[in-house]
Amino acid sequence: MDRKVVIEINFNNFGLNPDRLTHQWLEERIGIFRNLTLRSLKKQTSQNFLAVLKLAGGCTDIVERILATQEPLPPHIQFGTSIESKYRIEQYIQGAQELYIARLDSDDLFHETFVQQLHDYRPQPGTVALVNCHGYLWDTVNGQLAEYYHHSPQFYTFIYRVQDYLDGFRVKLPGRGTHGNVIDLPHEIFTGRNYVNVIHRSNSSIKKIRKPDILPPEATGLVLSHFMTFF
Repeated sequence: MDRKVVIEINFNNFGLNPDRLTHQWLEERIGIFRNLTLRSLKKQTSQNFLAVLKLAGGCTDIVERILATQEPLPPHIQFGTSIESKYRIEQYIQGAQELYIARLDSDDLFHETFVQQLHDYRPQPGTVALVNCHGYLWDTVNGQLAEYYHHSPQFYTFIYRVQDYLDGFRVKLPGRGTHGNVIDLPHEIFTGRNYVNVIHRSNSSIKKIRKPDILPPEATGLVLSHFMTFF
């Protein structure tokens, strides 16, 4: 195909917390990934993608030991260092013309049709980023789900010409270089609710769901059924 889709997850390659290199931290976070994001990736109606989970140096052996005790991951979903992930992407996109790199955290969810949407979408010339402003906020601690909007969220996709990517070009966020600056790039906004931002006991999110925004319990299950497997 002329277009390749990559889902890029920074697992523990950023941050200063030394715990992120320990067996206990890694085992817990891999468990969260399996319980949330992996179930979303498996739910995708199109499995025509590569997902790379980027690891900090010095913890690959620990991760491999943890994964060896668990159900094997699908072959197109792989942990590796930043260098290994770069190599895998470069191999994956050989022969294609376009590359779409979607950013996702290891505890969040994409709508089941999201990968297929990326394959089908026809952006305007000059568009650099596709931005998902509309989604859901799921508080798993209190069992609450609400519709959510962010004008410049962490859920976005960069568009590359394959040859540019292979030549080393990378899109850089302007301004302060945070997710809040992605909206300053030449962009288009997806109108559907394509993500679930998850609050759980092990993350540091300060997001709170306002009581009037909480969806009824029967709606919660229906919404989530479009974002993740339940087995």
